[in-house]
Amino acid sequence: MNNLILCGFMGCGKTTVGKLLAKRLGLEYIDLDDEIIREAGMPIPDIFSIYGEAHFRDLEHEAVHNLARRVNCVVSTGGGAMTFDRNIEAIDQRDLVVFLDAPFEVCYSRIKDSDRPILRQNTPEQFQALFARRREAYRKAAQNGLTIDAGRSADEVAADIALLREKNQGRRP
Repeated sequence: MNNLILCGFMGCGKTTVGKLLAKRLGLEYIDLDDEIIREAGMPIPDIFSIYGEAHFRDLEHEAVHNLARRVNCVVSTGGGAMTFDRNIEAIDQRDLVVFLDAPFEVCYSRIKDSDRPILRQNTPEQFQALFARRREAYRKAAQNGLTIDAGRSADEVAADIALLREKNQGRRP
């Protein structure tokens, strides 16, 4: 296995769990959004407002594609990254993608006061509909149906993923 890739909706805990998991496993931690910010030289809200979502998604795809060159990392993807087939296809087949599935209410409560562009562009009802649509994409992206209940503490979620990793070692090409 090359990398452990965490996907899920905004606020599901990808960053918090990812950092804990990387520390627990002794692996490097990568936040895909931080990689995009570093490469673009500006915050994500600025990328959206200046260049638009399509440009951001292209930068995101390039960052996902660059993951294929990395090994032994825990990667937190952005909330939309694994909803695009081109990003799923760009991931190395030896990477393990895990869907952090948290209830909408949990995710929304964690991010409702943030400056996320997609959050600001939608009503809470529209945002909940986006959550429902993306949930199916996350399930598709998660290999072998690897879905973790992320409505619990980050420590519990990280421990469960570490166990999943152990069980999946050697099963993938």
